[in-house]
Amino acid sequence: MDYYYVSLVLQILLFLYFEVTTLVPLFPWNDLSKYSRKEKFTEAIANGLVILLCIGLFATKIKWLMAVSVMFYLVFLVMQILTWWMPYLTGIHLKQFPRSLYESHFKNTIKWLPPVKGHIIPDAQHNVLQLISILTLIASSIALIM
Repeated sequence: MDYYYVSLVLQILLFLYFEVTTLVPLFPWNDLSKYSRKEKFTEAIANGLVILLCIGLFATKIKWLMAVSVMFYLVFLVMQILTWWMPYLTGIHLKQFPRSLYESHFKNTIKWLPPVKGHIIPDAQHNVLQLISILTLIASSIALIM
């Protein structure tokens, strides 16, 4: 298996999935009703440009640039874990993602996971994003070391 090309495909999938779920209302998959147009476009542009930059760095096949890309995907995944899984498992929230934000923006989206005490539940939209992120990180890491 050519992990380099698998990684590039996953990175492009990550970009497309992120952009679509940030910009296109797909309720109950996502709930964009509380976001202003400016907020949606700011998030889509800021994160989209970083992901595109990482795809470009990785595509060079220059090891240290590929490593920068892999480090971004690691940080991106860690932030998702801190934002969604830490509150789900422990009830502890990051200041940037308080329970009130969850209640207003994510409470009515599709959930696959069972409740844990009274903690927030990561929604299916973010579960898929996290799965794509993990696969991207793994494939990119393997491609980097091969």
